[in-house]
Amino acid sequence: MTESQTYIFAGGGTGGHLFPGVAVAQELRELDPSARLLFIGSDKELEQTIFSRLLLEHRSLPVESLRSLTRHPVRFVTRNWQAWRIARQWIRELQPAVVVGLGGYASAPIVWAASRIRIPVVLLEQNVIPGRTTRLLSGASELVCTSFAEAIRHLPHGTSIEVTGNPVRREIAELHNIRPERKHQELLILGGSQGADRLNDAVLGAVSELRNELSGWHIVHQSGLRQIETLRSAYRELHLNATVEPFFDDMKVRYQSASLVISRAGATTLAELTCCGLPMILVPYPQAADDHQRANAISLRDHNAAVIVEHKPSPADTTKVLSTQLAAMIASPEMRQQLSDAAYHLAKPDAAAVVARRIQSLTASR
Repeated sequence: MTESQTYIFAGGGTGGHLFPGVAVAQELRELDPSARLLFIGSDKELEQTIFSRLLLEHRSLPVESLRSLTRHPVRFVTRNWQAWRIARQWIRELQPAVVVGLGGYASAPIVWAASRIRIPVVLLEQNVIPGRTTRLLSGASELVCTSFAEAIRHLPHGTSIEVTGNPVRREIAELHNIRPERKHQELLILGGSQGADRLNDAVLGAVSELRNELSGWHIVHQSGLRQIETLRSAYRELHLNATVEPFFDDMKVRYQSASLVISRAGATTLAELTCCGLPMILVPYPQAADDHQRANAISLRDHNAAVIVEHKPSPADTTKVLSTQLAAMIASPEMRQQLSDAAYHLAKPDAAAVVARRIQSLTASR
């Protein structure tokens, strides 16, 4: 009898890093039902919530991001030293067939420990501008799977790279074959898995200006925790039909019913939106590392698949530009349809299956 394989998915911290790994794990489970799928990342509450809901095995490391180095240098050194030691121990105990790096600081200890004893490493890079961890560890990998072709020029020469697209969970990828007519009017607002206060403020200002134009619309707003009650109260005062929640577990339903989206430009969200062929106004997070969200958004805009609104120095100016773009989209079903068609044709709904097959080929060759 063939011994079952263990696949480790390393990384986390945000849904943008986690969900591509979940999508690939789903495909590996189809290819090898006996495989052990283990996610190792940070101890953030978001990760605990996602993996308990999905019934996936998860372990956490005491990792600290580079941002904490100046504020808590002793804790940074102590916890990360512990994380690296634990990672090395787990890799030697588990002897995984392949380690899949999902990006972010939480992936580094496991990926490095695996590469040191020649366990194959596959890195998933979601953004146009690869993250610092991907750039540093690409030399230790067998393969880097990128979402955007533009990412290739940002990776070290000689890196083995394949443009697979960004893996999307199967229930979302399946929407690519449905394409509802979207006759109803629903505005979906996405600030990322942890919310986005500046985006929330800009959106609230814009919908206040356009409350008459939006009177027949249903607004679905993923707000994060900090501003949820403020937003709910504001929508009530504006007499707008709105559903506001800190985080949505039923994104398949939300995507199916949406007819227009305002969103940050995280790569995983963009991969899901293109799979669904949704017209989108993108408001990139200006403090994203290497301004990667802006680069992601520009890639879609250059393919006529999105409109970009950038944050201005004055919040009032941001609101004004967003209001203008939103008004144009509300008034023009034809514009929404053009963006929808372009987004649909950019999608790579089979990305997770492609990555899973590449991982299995490494297992076989080993």
